Amino acid sequence: MSDLHCPNCGTELDLATAFCAETDRKALERLVATSVPLGARVLQYIGLHQPAKQRLTAAKKIKLLLQLLPDLERRAITHRGRDWQAPLPAWAAAIDQMLLSRDAGKLELPLKGHGYLYAVIASSADRIEAQAEHQREAERAAAARARSHSSGQPTDAGQLLQAPAP
Repeated sequence: MSDLHCPNCGTELDLATAFCAETDRKALERLVATSVPLGARVLQYIGLHQPAKQRLTAAKKIKLLLQLLPDLERRAITHRGRDWQAPLPAWAAAIDQMLLSRDAGKLELPLKGHGYLYAVIASSADRIEAQAEHQREAERAAAARARSHSSGQPTDAGQLLQAPAP
């Protein structure tokens, strides 16, 4: 097998490095395919994992990204044993909230994993589910009221007692 060298500088190309670079490139392509605007936020979020006096290596950044990509692509997360819907706007809002918390000094850095992000997304999804359930219950109650009394006129209680059961 012939040696592989850079045509510009003559540096020898290590095949292991080439394969790692391919994996990194594919991870970034997946992020871009998911959402370009969200991709910038995700990279800012990954920066929250950087220790104060150290540099976050490219390998660590890719590792963190590869942990997020399956959930970003399926638009859902699993948190505390439950699956939660997580559309891209929910990811963006959660990351924005974390970046604001960082800027306000309320976020303990560096982050150690994705648990806090997933908790923020799950909390938001829970609020949305609760609002939707409240709306459904209100609609059911309104429909039941409409079925039980549809004339628009007051009902005589005596007529209700004498009427045959449905």
